[in-house]
Amino acid sequence: MREAIAYVSQYENDFIREASEANSKERDRELAKAKAEEIKAEKRIAELDIVFKRIYEDNINGKLTDERFIKLSRDYEREQDELKAFIATASKEIKGQEQKRNSVKSFITATKKYTDLKELDVTVLREFIEKIHVSEKDKQNKTQKIKILYNFVGDFDFGAAIEKRITTPNMEKAAV
Repeated sequence: MREAIAYVSQYENDFIREASEANSKERDRELAKAKAEEIKAEKRIAELDIVFKRIYEDNINGKLTDERFIKLSRDYEREQDELKAFIATASKEIKGQEQKRNSVKSFITATKKYTDLKELDVTVLREFIEKIHVSEKDKQNKTQKIKILYNFVGDFDFGAAIEKRITTPNMEKAAV
């Protein structure tokens, strides 16, 4: 956490640019995929409405038995209900992804509150960290990989950013 706070405090402009670039590509991909799935579900709901009308007409015209009509209509209605639930979930996810687009500045604001971080506590962790993924133990090296997903900026690699900064120290000045 200190590494992240120090990097953001010292190289704010670089962080904004790097975090925006890194996360926007991934977020845009996820957003496009979610929108495509939502559109596909909406089209299927419209198709099911047409199919339902057809089986109703077939039932009225005697081409379809009442029992078969009831079974088919239940199946189609169940599928529509599932698709509607999926669309509601997808819409929430899409809104969340769109809100994350402007969240780099929120991360910077949070880091400014903790520039003199002495102790890591639950409040700080909740403000900065969304998830922590710990891989299974490597049996040969007896090590585990840890991936931290930060609130607002995802899995930004502060270690790599600092390493890059060391190898190209005038990066921020060149960008200004």
